[in-house]
Amino acid sequence: MRFVRVLLSLAALQLHCARAPRATRPQPTTQAPAAPTTPAPPSPAEAWSEAFNVRQGVADFAPSPDVVVHAPPGFDPSAPLHLVVVLHGMGHSALKWAGGGLIDPRTGQPAQGWGGEQRHDLAGTRTLLIAPQFDDRPGHARLGRFAAHDGFRRFLDELLSETLAPRLHGPHSLADVASVTLVGSSAGGPAIAALLDRDDLDGRVRSVVLFDSIYASEASYARWLRGGDAGPPRRLVCIHEGLTFTASHAARLLSMVRPGLGAQLAVQPGGSMTEAVRTHRAVFATVDCEHIGMGPAYLDKVLPGLDLPPREPDPDPKTPDAPAPAPTAALAWGVTVPGSLATTDPRMRDGSVFDDYALDLAAGESATVTLRGGPSAGVLCRRLDVQLRVLEGDRPVVDDDDGDGDLGSRAHFTAPHAGRYTVRAMSHGPWVNLGDYTVRVDR
Repeated sequence: MRFVRVLLSLAALQLHCARAPRATRPQPTTQAPAAPTTPAPPSPAEAWSEAFNVRQGVADFAPSPDVVVHAPPGFDPSAPLHLVVVLHGMGHSALKWAGGGLIDPRTGQPAQGWGGEQRHDLAGTRTLLIAPQFDDRPGHARLGRFAAHDGFRRFLDELLSETLAPRLHGPHSLADVASVTLVGSSAGGPAIAALLDRDDLDGRVRSVVLFDSIYASEASYARWLRGGDAGPPRRLVCIHEGLTFTASHAARLLSMVRPGLGAQLAVQPGGSMTEAVRTHRAVFATVDCEHIGMGPAYLDKVLPGLDLPPREPDPDPKTPDAPAPAPTAALAWGVTVPGSLATTDPRMRDGSVFDDYALDLAAGESATVTLRGGPSAGVLCRRLDVQLRVLEGDRPVVDDDDGDGDLGSRAHFTAPHAGRYTVRAMSHGPWVNLGDYTVRVDR
């Protein structure tokens, strides 16, 4: 798989792209462990990631951690808590999904994460990302202690009241949790279904997101979605690759929920995924992405649409690392211009790369700019995920992600002043999101 072939090359890029400092706690190793330390509460501006061993984890995985927790920059622990809990697939790990840069106690080296924590932060939500480690050992029950009726509750109780107390400025409980969003990647979906059937969180699970993660259990998801009819609306997002092992189950679930949703259901939305999620209770989409890369690729597109509280605005992640020179290539009306995003291109704060083009407009003149990616050289999706921005000087006039559908961008705008504008063709997010694209401007 292309994902596996390039995984080793991503470690250096992962460290380059991660802008926020990460605090780590010494983990047990085969050597004498370091004395445990209690971290000082971080300043609100700092992001942090940490791996923990807990009593109520799924199982005892020493030396692997039981859970990885990540907080975005500006996270406010005094506000009601909103949790995003990721359930990873078979053969994967919490460290891979959300622990990039943390030390893997099995190797003593920084974990080669998949960028889940970075994509979580790009979503701009005031949520805490939690990735428990599930049990993939032969002969072991995958849910482990979570299989007990209140197993998941006991895990969250311990995490909030004890483990994270120094990070959250004191102990918390489930009473402080306003919502839980469950995110399933690959085989994490059946585990979500089992947790929904137990429902030991007093209805706090408000959203379920399945990334190529529906392997049967359709009745559990449909029953859970219907259960929210009398209260705040529950949200379901089912994004899959369209292959045999998930497509039939997604189609069956769709047939179950369609009659009760009507206009609240979106199937294969043609524009922005974020807007589709924001304006519907359930979204079903087939995308051309890698099975494992699908979650990181779409996490920051889905979370902003789920009625989760926004953070105080971060510094713009789409700001160049260094001042960008004025573009020399100019776009002509009605001409499709090919381009390519490569590692040699200038970078943004979030690790993405970009190309700039000039566009001359008269005051009040309108234009439609379309940016479409070609085959991707990356590891998340097979098509380059692009994002479009038009600037007047350094000021963004319009910004679009996925407005053209299928990871392409389209923006219609009217020039407020006469002059030269910059059309910026950007990769959406870091992670070797590289490849060819075309850009075109029409009246």
